[in-house]
This record gives sequence, structure tokens and C-alpha cells, in this order.
Amino acid sequence: MFSGCFVYTVDDKNRISIPAQFRKELPDGFVITKGPDGCLWVLPPDRWQIMLDRASASPAIQRFFLASACHCKPCAKGRYLLPDNLRRHADIKPGDEVAIVGLLDRMEIWSARRWDTVCSQLTSDRIRQELPEFFEMR
Repeated sequence: MFSGCFVYTVDDKNRISIPAQFRKELPDGFVITKGPDGCLWVLPPDRWQIMLDRASASPAIQRFFLASACHCKPCAKGRYLLPDNLRRHADIKPGDEVAIVGLLDRMEIWSARRWDTVCSQLTSDRIRQELPEFFEMR
């Protein structure tokens, strides 16, 4: 299970580090693909298989997620390459900061700028609307 938010810098060869506790969950690497809202999704092999199984029903989903997917393993120094097409989708350039966000069964990679914008939209009112039962607990 992935949780937490970590900020790293993309190196001049378009590589990033992944938090150590996340790497432990990904001994066989992972699949990285486009995500909604201008982020990247990082999926462990078992979650990727679920995506493949479900995507067969929708050509649009296949084009979005499958056509851009890349299987990743770390380089000798433990960093992961962000392919050009995925960097463009997420508006990430060498030297940029990225937020690596753990969300239960997947990670998301955001440009730090976009992540800040997304987080600024998560107001208390919006959270109360989406999870009213959480605020009713006593």
C-alpha cells in the first residue's frame, strides 16, 4: 500500500528517484502511464494486469492508458527514466520538482506546480461534501 507525498528533482537525464518504502513494494519494477488531470500513474504489475483486463471493453481507455504505458526498472543508481511522451503529458522537464504521491494501490507523479494547484482545490467544504460520514464520526 502506498501513502504519503514526496518531492524529488528530475535529473538532467530525465530520471527520478522513488521513495525507498515504495521501491520495497515494487521489486519487479512497475508500469508508468498517463493519468487523468495531467499526472502520471505508476502501477505495480498486479494493478497493471487489472487495468489490462478492464481496458479491453473500451478503445478510448486503451488509447489513453495502454498506448502510453512503459515498463520501468531502476537504472544502476536506482533511478527511473521518465519517457518523453509521459513527461510532456505531465509537463515535467529536467530540473523540475515532482511530487510522488502514494494513493493506496498506485502512485501518481505530478509536476510540483500542478500538484500544488490540485491541492489548493481540496477545500474543507469539498472534502465534507465528498466524505460527510467522516465528519459525523464521534
